[in-house]
Amino acid sequence: MTTSDSIYQELQSNLEQEHLMLSKDLKHEMQLNTLVPSALAIENADLNNLIMMAKSAFIPNLFDLAIRMEKVDAAVCSIKLGMYGLCVDCEEEIDESELKADPAQPRCHACCDHSRYHHD
Repeated sequence: MTTSDSIYQELQSNLEQEHLMLSKDLKHEMQLNTLVPSALAIENADLNNLIMMAKSAFIPNLFDLAIRMEKVDAAVCSIKLGMYGLCVDCEEEIDESELKADPAQPRCHACCDHSRYHHD
């Protein structure tokens, strides 16, 4: 990866902070909307289960939080795997400017355009 180490560290830190914040926000919104019977059940729930429940609730704010949480969680996992900054489709490096705009960006510009064309 040619992304400079300082920028990589900054992006990693931003993603980890956003991951924590989104997790708290998702749990809070689920409590407000009483989707789970108790606060303890929400605290002890697996992140994937929380995301699945939030997406299936048909509550716009919860759905949006869940979608972003999935994207950020995937980026955090890619950091742990040493694959951060590489496109999930072609494995080419994602432009630094695109990562700065959205540190959870999973695709390079070319694959992002291609994905939009085929999946939107």
